Formats: sequence, C-alpha cells, structure tokens
Amino acid sequence: MSRDSTPGPGLDPLIHSVGVVAEKDFRDAIKSRALLILGAVFVVFFAAAAFFFADQVQQALDSAANASNASQAQQAQQVRESLDSNAFLDTLTQVTRLLIPLTGIVVSYAALVGERESGTMKLLLALPHSRLSVVLGKLLGRSAVVAVPVLLGFLVAALVFPILGVTLKPVGFLAFALATALVGVVFVAVSLGASAAASTGRRAVVGIVGLYVLFTLLWGQFSNAIFQRISENTDLGNEALIQVFLVLRHVNPVRAYESLVASVGPGSELQARTSVFSGLQGQFFAQTLEQGSGLPVYLTDPALVVYLLLWIVVPVALGYWAFERADL
Repeated sequence: MSRDSTPGPGLDPLIHSVGVVAEKDFRDAIKSRALLILGAVFVVFFAAAAFFFADQVQQALDSAANASNASQAQQAQQVRESLDSNAFLDTLTQVTRLLIPLTGIVVSYAALVGERESGTMKLLLALPHSRLSVVLGKLLGRSAVVAVPVLLGFLVAALVFPILGVTLKPVGFLAFALATALVGVVFVAVSLGASAAASTGRRAVVGIVGLYVLFTLLWGQFSNAIFQRISENTDLGNEALIQVFLVLRHVNPVRAYESLVASVGPGSELQARTSVFSGLQGQFFAQTLEQGSGLPVYLTDPALVVYLLLWIVVPVALGYWAFERADL
C-alpha cells in the first residue's frame, strides 16, 4: 500500500494531534493494567528497599547503644550518621541503572512496529494523524507510562524514611528521582526510535536488545577501543586524553545517569565523573584534572543532562525519518 497522503499539519493541529495520541496511549496502558502493574512493582520495590535500608540504620543504632567502650560507640554513631537517604540512593543506583532502562525498552519496543504488523497503524493514520504526531504522541504516552510509576515509587520511599527514622535529604532525593525518570524516558525514546525504523517486531527487538547490552555491559570495551585509536594517532597530552576518555564513557546514557546521580552525594562533580575508575587509575585521573584546568564544561552535570536529552531527540528523529519513508 502507498504511503498515507495526509498533509503535514500546522503547529496547533500538530500539538492537538500529539496530545490525542499520547492520551490514548496512556489510557490504553491503564486499561491493559500495564501502568497499574508497573506502579505496583516500583512501589513495592522502592518501599522494600527503603525498609531494608532503614533496618541497616537501626542495626547501626543498636550497635551504638550496645557498644562496650567509647571508641566503638563513636564509630557506630559515625556509621549511623552516614546512613542517610544519599547512602540509600548510592546503593540503589546499582539496580536502577539496569532496571529502569529495561523497563523503558519493554514498554516501547512494539509501540509502532507492533501496530504496523497488526494493521492498526493504518487506522490510526486515517483518523487523521500525521506520522510525526503519531511518533511524538507515542513518545509522550510511553514516557508517562514509565515516569509516573518511577516517581510514585520514589514518593513512597520518601514517605517511608521519616517514619523509620532515616534522615531524608530532599534536594538530593528529588534530583535522583528526576534523573531516574529521565533515563527511563531516554530508553523509551531509543526503543521507540528502533520501533519506528524497524519493519518487523523481531528486528526491533534485536536492535534494541543489542543496544541495551552495549550500554550496560560492553561500553567499556567499545570506548576503550576508540580511545586506543585516538591516543595512538594524536599527540594529545595526559589531561586532554583523560578528558577524551571521560567523554567517551559519558556519552553512554547509562554511564551518564550513574555519574549524574553520583553528584547527589557529598563528592564533587569531578569525583563523580572519575568514580567509574577504581583505585590508582581513578586517583590519577582526578589529580591530573585538578592540577590542570579542572573539569571541562562538557563534563559538568548540566552537560550530562544535555547528553541524556540528545539520546531522546536523536533516536526519535532518526526513527521518524525512517518511519516517514516506510511503505505501510
């Protein structure tokens, strides 16, 4: 069948059409109970994690109360004071860095290609909606399906902490919650871009699973190979090479998220950027940058937010480009 000939909408009709598609997508998630299930999963997960963390705090308090001498009591009290919500978030990152991107993928991989294969895409475009409004509407709808349960889970954890006697750092906690929702939207966008570009569901799954494995498991080897080529073919000094290395690591959205939320703690932005490297290597990188020009602007927290936003815009734009030219 030839491509739909619906003329490109103006700005106001486009906004209206995007809103209609997004609302329908969100309502469909509620009707299918996908949103309710995700909400329940994240509420239970974050609440259970908060209760477990609070139990660790209580054990530290008990140790302080039962200490046999002043030194042990002081040590136990120091441990207790360090166990605030920021410490909880630092532990939680190891789970959210894998769970949230995977959730975004599962929610969005079939958003467009699934409707193409079932034939409902032709009906949707005949309402009429343009292909652009369908892509943008799906992006907003699926993003809400991921972001709302994530933020709800964090809200429950924030309410649990004061009840259980854990010190809540509201600014850091809010920043972590927003960053986590943002990385979820990033993988909604990446998955949606693959869904828009793929002609079959199988191709969409293979593409997005490959990207997930690359971002979560193989990016270190991938970036190391690129860095090796750069270092061998340029005359850059140590500081410049370290900056290049850090940029290569942080264009990965998962690493950008990890590094961004690491800034929530007491450490500096520089410490957060080099936290991916352990031991002497991390210390060398940090000292070299500190003794040089410091952390460049393209490795600051705002820059990482820009990188994450680009991971929303670029995959969706590329997916739309392919989707606009596809014969449905």
